[in-house]
Amino acid sequence: MAYPTTPGSKTGGASEDAAKRIIGRAAMLRSTITDLMLKGYRLTADEIAAQMKESPFAIRPRCTELVKTGILIKTQDRRKNVSGATAHILRHRDMATEVALPAPEPKRTARPKAPAVHADQNALFG
Repeated sequence: MAYPTTPGSKTGGASEDAAKRIIGRAAMLRSTITDLMLKGYRLTADEIAAQMKESPFAIRPRCTELVKTGILIKTQDRRKNVSGATAHILRHRDMATEVALPAPEPKRTARPKAPAVHADQNALFG
């Protein structure tokens, strides 16, 4: 198999070695991205990474591979990434209707820590 169905490199050398090392993980990431986008979401690659709790550096190339194979489609719309650059919003080829992401779960408040038995530890050993 060849790029884009497997990770590739433009120049060989270290990037080719890295592509060979990530083949199994790349397949899993592409599958997870596909499953996520089949829900109808419209997301940038960095937003996909955030949803998956993965590095954008692992997800961006997988999204490019999925676009090149026709599984994901770049919409004409763009949104700013954390870096300030704009990125294409992607959708799954079979999902014409957009679905909004569910609201994030509220953060649980931390339990208060038990007060210290002794306010001044030096008093015990001084």
